[in-house]
Amino acid sequence: MSRRAMLNAGMLLCLAMLTACATQARVGHAASPRAGEVAEVMMYAVKPGGERQFEEARSAMFTFLKQQPGFLSVTSRKDLKDPQVHVDYSVWASREQYEAAGAALPDSLRSSFMGTVGEWKYFGLIR
Repeated sequence: MSRRAMLNAGMLLCLAMLTACATQARVGHAASPRAGEVAEVMMYAVKPGGERQFEEARSAMFTFLKQQPGFLSVTSRKDLKDPQVHVDYSVWASREQYEAAGAALPDSLRSSFMGTVGEWKYFGLIR
């Protein structure tokens, strides 16, 4: 997948996820964001043939992150046209807790996960 195609797919997935989150908040399925909360949006293109390893590594990484102070939620989605493209939208109570959790993430979990990814794009930390 070209970088341009990955960026386009990621932007569409991110817009869809953000729209879904906003819709859920309006109909009462999810709480509205609270002051100070931040969200991270990441997109990954899994290396060909590495889907199982990607899922296992991502599960291990989020198992760790879910235990960190300030973790609130994570939503993961897969592109319908290209199932190798995944988007994660995680929400944290504060930027400081998000940064502390990232610093605490063991290098073994980080490298195991990133070893399954062919390309990735960080869309930023948003409020």
